[in-house]
Amino acid sequence: MCGINAMNNFNTAFEFSMEKEGYESNDPDDAGGHTRFGISKKYHPKMWENGPPSWEQAREFYRAEFWNRCRCPELPSGVDIAVFDAAIPSGTDDAARWLQAALKVKVDGVIGSKTLLAASKVRPEPIIRAITISRQQHYATLKMYKKYGDGWFGRALDCYSLAMATVEGGANVCK
Repeated sequence: MCGINAMNNFNTAFEFSMEKEGYESNDPDDAGGHTRFGISKKYHPKMWENGPPSWEQAREFYRAEFWNRCRCPELPSGVDIAVFDAAIPSGTDDAARWLQAALKVKVDGVIGSKTLLAASKVRPEPIIRAITISRQQHYATLKMYKKYGDGWFGRALDCYSLAMATVEGGANVCK
């Protein structure tokens, strides 16, 4: 059985994702419109009530909306990072479904006790690989793939490398 992530990879995952999201953007082709740290003014207006969100506000937003909602602290090291970063551009439901499909458990888009138990019993490497493949397959179907596809694929591959390095760093010990 592989041990559950004993360390909190949130800071590593958050910094990686923020590097990919960028500081500020207002791409007219991006449905989210004006963003700061990847937080869309259009989709998250409360985060913008007092102006653009600060770094600390973004950190707490991502911790609550993605890290905690996807139950990343309860996932094996490496899998937590893969799920977290997948959830940011695609949503927590998709990230949960990709994890569940990789684990071969009921795919319902909710990471519950059965998903967590299954994740604790497998090596993380094939799960991280499957999540990365699912992300890329999803991106290839999107309308804006021609414009953003290379960036999306690159981000997924960079996340794969980071997640695998976290596993290889010894955070998981499988018996």
